[in-house]
Amino acid sequence: MEVVMKINVVKVAGFLLFFVFVFTSLLSSQSLFEQATSKDEEKPYELNGYLRGTLFVGKVPDKNSTEIKSGYGEASLKLRLRKHGFGDAFAEVRFRSGHELQKTVSEINLREAYVNAYAGPFDFRIGHQVVVWGRADGWNPTDNITPRNMLIRSADEDDRRLANFLIRSYYNRQPFRFEAIWVPAYSPSYIPTDLIASSSGITLGEPDYPDMKLKNSAFALRLNMEWPSIDGSISYFNGHNPMPGITADFPKIFMTNMDLNIFPKAYRMHVIGADFSTVVAGSWGLRGEVAYRRAHQDYEENVHIPNPDLQYVVGLDKELVKNFSLIVQYIGRYVFDFEELEIPTNPMDFPRFKIALKNRFINFQQYELSHSLSCRAAWELMNELMSIEVFGMVNFTSNETLFRPKLTYDIADALTVALGAELYSGPDDTLFGLVDSTLSAVFVELKASF
Repeated sequence: MEVVMKINVVKVAGFLLFFVFVFTSLLSSQSLFEQATSKDEEKPYELNGYLRGTLFVGKVPDKNSTEIKSGYGEASLKLRLRKHGFGDAFAEVRFRSGHELQKTVSEINLREAYVNAYAGPFDFRIGHQVVVWGRADGWNPTDNITPRNMLIRSADEDDRRLANFLIRSYYNRQPFRFEAIWVPAYSPSYIPTDLIASSSGITLGEPDYPDMKLKNSAFALRLNMEWPSIDGSISYFNGHNPMPGITADFPKIFMTNMDLNIFPKAYRMHVIGADFSTVVAGSWGLRGEVAYRRAHQDYEENVHIPNPDLQYVVGLDKELVKNFSLIVQYIGRYVFDFEELEIPTNPMDFPRFKIALKNRFINFQQYELSHSLSCRAAWELMNELMSIEVFGMVNFTSNETLFRPKLTYDIADALTVALGAELYSGPDDTLFGLVDSTLSAVFVELKASF
């Protein structure tokens, strides 16, 4: 069966490449005719993309040795169509083949595919798309529309963002821009439940996600305000959190040698947020973001639902010298109705205690009040042929750290090589401590764009 699926994937990929070749040939013929009649007319399409080879190497869990975490070749095709001021369309298809987490991977991924229509002050977008909200760097409390997969291996951080089908609309009236989003169907972020299930006495079951009923759809509203001295927005989200919680089939009678079946379960929530960016002291950029999150259901009765919390980010950015920029941010979180988890004396309560503990570190709610600091430094060298970027984050409360350095060099026009690492660390009862041996790795990537 696996061989047949691989053959089918190759056939489909070949068909799509042939289709793109024929389609672009026709567009090129049309473009030549249009250039002959009107040289100043805008080109009605744009086709580009890249080819890349990527290798990640890291340590073997619980052993003093290294292994290949990921190695693959990937081709991306991006197509944009323009309809003379009435609208445009964009699509990106990625073809990837290689190895990932000890498994062979051969897949076709529709990264995005959507159509825009413009009608006076109104803009409409419908299709498979990635939505990014927030003005903070890397950590965005208001960004709850589309899911993520933190296990994706790539030199580009944005590749962890996943798309979902949704309808997005805007009403533009300077200095205001009103945005409305409707998400008909739920699409979850990936959480490392398989890593959690690797613990003794825990098995992994099927997820519990909402079906396609309209009552399970999500919606979001945002009012953007853009003035010469400050930009900002206020937003509201009502829907299932792309990041699900974890629950279990709790037995009526629990024995110490009994397996516990756990599974992801989505929950609906309200999120009220705001963000801003401005310039202070002449040339320092000041940015901030805050969000209050509260689930619809009772978090005290449902172990997979986190407590209400308030997340906030404040940061400064500046180009200190030519081609060298720095972003420093403080990240905080306050958990409402927080109570310390205590090891139960009754064995019947132990399964719930174990799952509650897992949910707390997935949601970064191990503490009532937590403090983190992030820093991103970027430096352009050799007439911008080489760039160095270093990102680091430390949670002073949970002792978790993330360090991500990357060096990129332009070998030739549209041909680059990237060297870097992604290193997680933390105590065993934290999320970064859990994923450390799986995700921590060094990488090299060779990429040719066109």
